[in-house]
Amino acid sequence: MLHPTGFNPAAVGESGMLDVSGQHRLHWVGMPNGGSTTVFNINTPFKIAGKQQGVGISFINDNVGLFINRTFHVQYAYKIKIGEAALNIGPGLGFVSVGFKGDSVRGPQVQIGDYHDINTDPAIPTTLIEGMNLDIDVGTWFTYKGFYAGVSYSHLNQPVVEWDETHEFSPASSLFVTSGYNFTWKNPKYVFKPSMLVKTDFSAFQLDLSTLVEYNNQYWGGLSYRWSDAVVFLAGIHIGNGITIGYSFDLPVSHMIKASWGSHEIMLSYVFDIKSGDSSRRKKYKSIRIL
Repeated sequence: MLHPTGFNPAAVGESGMLDVSGQHRLHWVGMPNGGSTTVFNINTPFKIAGKQQGVGISFINDNVGLFINRTFHVQYAYKIKIGEAALNIGPGLGFVSVGFKGDSVRGPQVQIGDYHDINTDPAIPTTLIEGMNLDIDVGTWFTYKGFYAGVSYSHLNQPVVEWDETHEFSPASSLFVTSGYNFTWKNPKYVFKPSMLVKTDFSAFQLDLSTLVEYNNQYWGGLSYRWSDAVVFLAGIHIGNGITIGYSFDLPVSHMIKASWGSHEIMLSYVFDIKSGDSSRRKKYKSIRIL
């Protein structure tokens, strides 16, 4: 809910300012090859012929098991005003790179069922292999006062990454559906922010239910529940001058807790008003009385 441009290109430019955001997550600490994910995005609104639009750059580096997944996209959003509401439509155009650490494959320590030698299996690469292909995402983003909703679809073109003459990999296309609402309590210093996110590749799905409470536009904290997976504790602070830092901890509620005691994630964002920055420079002047 704090970094929607990481999965929806139509969300770029929504802050109305230059927005630089990054996340880093350590998956399943304590589990070998648990992996990590880094997400970085920079986006800004702009106008052409009086029409509000948004543009951004997104980079994701995801490592899990023996797989290395990287994506880079240039994101664009065309914004349509509908009374007090707004609808954004936009693509993300770039590339996807997938690698497999074939030189790190290890066979089981004990024999399970019929004997099978992984080290001589021709279907499993024996070296580090990587490949790249064109990748397209698409999304929509709707806002009305304190409400927002978004739908996006990754790997729209279903790219096939060729590793060599005998090995290839096709990243699964995934659908993301999110929504949330921000409303102020009787005490205006408190803002309640429930949200949800559904992710599916049509063979499996994941549901996140979250709620945050923000105090005095500076401190925030809350809880998330990832269906049949984890309870997440979140907290953060708006330090000032457009800088926000946040942290979350996932506590597994599935059998995964027997192998890992949790996941950690940190987020850092910086928001800068370009217009006010330009305006302040134009208002500067020099005086012979002030040297």
